[in-house]
Amino acid sequence: MLPKIWLICAIYLSFCYGQPQLNLPTPQPEVFYNGYTPNVATTPAQVRADRDRDQRYGPPYADEGGGGAGGNSDDGLDDFRYGQTYDERMRLGYAYPTPQQNFSDSPFSGDRDRQLQGQVQGENRYSNHNYGPLAGTYNDDERFNQYNNNNNNNNYNNNPNVEFVGGNNRFTNPYRPNQDRFNLNQGFLDRQRYQQDRRYQQELEKLRTFLVEADQTGSQECTANVAAQWNFETNVNDFTQSEALNAQQRYVEFQRITAGQSKSINKDLIFDRRLYRQLMLQSEVGPNALPLDVLDRYNRLLNQMLFLYNSASICAYQQPFQCDLRYIPHLKDIMAKSRDWDELQHTWVEYHRKAGREMRNDYEQLADVMQEVAYVNNVTNGGEYWYLAYESGNFRQDIDIVWEQIRPLYESLHSYVRRKLRDYYGPERINRVAPIPSHILGNMYGQSWSNILDILIPYPGRKLIDVTPRMVEQGYTPLLMFQLAEEFFTSINMSAVGPEFYRNSVFEQPLDRRVLCEPSAWDFCNRHDFRVKICTDINQRSLISVHHEMAHIQYFLQYRHLPKVFRNGANPAFHQAVGDAISLSVSTPKHLQTLGLLQRSLDDSSYDINYLFTMAIDKVAFLPFALALDNWRYDVFSGNVNKRAMNCHFWNLREKYSGIKPPVLRSEMDFDMGAKYHIPANIPYVKYFFSTVLQFQIYRGMCRTAGQYVPGDPRKPLHKCDIYRQPAAGNLLKQLMAKGASQPWQEVLQETLGEGRLDGTALREYFAPLEEWLRQENLRTNEYLGWNYDGVYCKRSIETAGLQVFGDGYNGVQGQQGADSLYLLPLILSTFYISFQF
Repeated sequence: MLPKIWLICAIYLSFCYGQPQLNLPTPQPEVFYNGYTPNVATTPAQVRADRDRDQRYGPPYADEGGGGAGGNSDDGLDDFRYGQTYDERMRLGYAYPTPQQNFSDSPFSGDRDRQLQGQVQGENRYSNHNYGPLAGTYNDDERFNQYNNNNNNNNYNNNPNVEFVGGNNRFTNPYRPNQDRFNLNQGFLDRQRYQQDRRYQQELEKLRTFLVEADQTGSQECTANVAAQWNFETNVNDFTQSEALNAQQRYVEFQRITAGQSKSINKDLIFDRRLYRQLMLQSEVGPNALPLDVLDRYNRLLNQMLFLYNSASICAYQQPFQCDLRYIPHLKDIMAKSRDWDELQHTWVEYHRKAGREMRNDYEQLADVMQEVAYVNNVTNGGEYWYLAYESGNFRQDIDIVWEQIRPLYESLHSYVRRKLRDYYGPERINRVAPIPSHILGNMYGQSWSNILDILIPYPGRKLIDVTPRMVEQGYTPLLMFQLAEEFFTSINMSAVGPEFYRNSVFEQPLDRRVLCEPSAWDFCNRHDFRVKICTDINQRSLISVHHEMAHIQYFLQYRHLPKVFRNGANPAFHQAVGDAISLSVSTPKHLQTLGLLQRSLDDSSYDINYLFTMAIDKVAFLPFALALDNWRYDVFSGNVNKRAMNCHFWNLREKYSGIKPPVLRSEMDFDMGAKYHIPANIPYVKYFFSTVLQFQIYRGMCRTAGQYVPGDPRKPLHKCDIYRQPAAGNLLKQLMAKGASQPWQEVLQETLGEGRLDGTALREYFAPLEEWLRQENLRTNEYLGWNYDGVYCKRSIETAGLQVFGDGYNGVQGQQGADSLYLLPLILSTFYISFQF
């Protein structure tokens, strides 16, 4: 009897005392100006420009990935051909908001920060030692059930450690136990005893009320923040920029306070999985959980690296007095269109030197700060934090398994592309068994090969489908394109968007103000206001992009009934994967015929191969780049690789996964990853790998359900499936969307697709005709499959860095003797260059 009384008292004390109040004051009209980071040089152009939306709280779902409407959120959307995203712009942006130590004019002022750190007890003016409802707030059970759906008592008895596909527990990881963030601590506690106890039930109701209150207040704060960001992006000026900064700062502060309150609640006695998950998600705010001084350091490091990235400019090839070439628009255009080996090599080397090398020291410091980010989010190290959102203790191994499923297709594609490039540039520059030099692939990063389609296309005499002229002839308008997209979704039994969407969205570039036109979909966090911002062109690419954006809107509509913390994709890749899966259907010749934009059926296999090939050099070629980039970042953040070997480790991974090598010898004086926007901005990249694979799983599931794809039936291949007017496919998609983030993504896939893990076989099935064609073609030309390591790509010694000026010896044009004879010359020339500059 005594232990029971003691436990009841412990529960009561845990729930009733020391809990700060969540019901924050309503945001006041007055705003405080956060200012810019003082130690980073800014210019008026930088002040006026925008910064990356992924660094803001409450971001819209931009057109940032996949081959449907957008690409893989590259610094450009070099990844895919359907248009730019916000990440592609050259950002001269202003500094990230740097938290100030005193907010005397802010409603969040006071000692709240010290309170959250346990230094203040009972003196905060907003403190509330009983986190139950305040006077006048909601107490009715119906409001509870609307947000929490906790009237199913079976949830109390569900074991979250259910077995999964392959017999492995998807949460348990004996080596990294703190990856198990949504597992309930059930060890020795007797559930039934607590569930039947009246005092425990009363405290549980208080917890539910707390979550309802957090949900409503959070939605209001989110709405205010998103509205300010929308006003800025649809009317760019100094005032709207200042308002957007202030709104973001307020929302960050709200997130910090809410997370602190949620963390202070004893979660060991919460047996309802839904409540537990809601509380855990509410407790996580990423880097914003850092102490203010460390958060300030984190933001300053990002500021400094982005300033270096954005200010990088190089001299034109053989034009030493034209030195104002930037990535957007000059260098990206050169890499895409030039076929001059030496010009491409010069552009690649110089840009990587100017954009990346100077930020190496800052990035080493960032790796240390990421350890603290991991610590405040209860994760072992920065590498584990990087994959935290995917709820798997073995996520990196899981991704590698998926890559092994796809690798045979990639190797066939790689061998074919290497042969075509060897035919174009000559065998003296490209070895038939070696990796491909990165600079000749039409992209600064070698992550998408679509810009060299003119060299690679399998059947040059068979033009690719382009319905743009027909759209112009038939009088297409941006409004008509969105109405067609809405009709696509209603035809598969999904929701109409309503007049409010058309009234509030931006479909065209206004003439009276500046708008940031990159395609994006916006959820205003109030369950009814959803918008799209896109400057629509009348062409095939925009038609597909419009359908992609409407897929995001449908996602918003399907999960709007959930609490705010669950109104998101099941993991960071789901939103993009759904939009891209719809794009796969819309871009088929069958669908374009249905719209009356294509007059005849293209049954010739050569058209099929060309079509699949253009998809593959975007999507399949991208996968190993994304995998190498974030596996490298995982190794750096987790300490698996020495910081003094970072650059060489990256090129080892690029060669391992991609069969790609640098055009010239690299060293640890370089920091080549810094030339990729997502590195200085510290934006995760593995979500683009995940979404690229997942889109084919979702697409295959819908096509099977609709009967449009039958495995083994040549009359119904996967790449020709169109789900238009197939309600069964829409019902499956609705089921997936409606779950939001309320369940682990593995459960969402299992319950909707019957596949509880990421699976590369769907992508292989989609590209099966192309893979067979590549196999036959490589056999015909006796092409070597795969690649052999053909020498050192990167040396740790700084002295070898001078060799990068002379790529010939590295690429095999000269023998080793010739390279050795030139060893001292670069050092002499570099010394002369430096003295000349001064």
